[in-house]
Amino acid sequence: MKKSAEVQQSWEPDFDSDAARLETDKNLKQKVLNALQANAFINCEKIRVRVSERLVFLEGSVHLQKERISAQKCIMDIFGIRAVINYLTYQNEHAQ
Repeated sequence: MKKSAEVQQSWEPDFDSDAARLETDKNLKQKVLNALQANAFINCEKIRVRVSERLVFLEGSVHLQKERISAQKCIMDIFGIRAVINYLTYQNEHAQ
């Protein structure tokens, strides 16, 4: 009598598949949007968020430079983000 050893394979997500990448990007986008909306110092009406391969792009405009910096800082520590590219613009109060 010979016993055969069964090998159990654990389920691991395939991060190389396009579907897994899209789902990860979709989840990260929602986390970023939630973080921006939860921050009382950021008016996120005119902020657009794009996520591509775990790179987060902030686009649009805010009122002040402090708001631009706050938007980037409040999302930098979200797990899974590789980098934040901040394209937010603001009105320079001295340029009139």
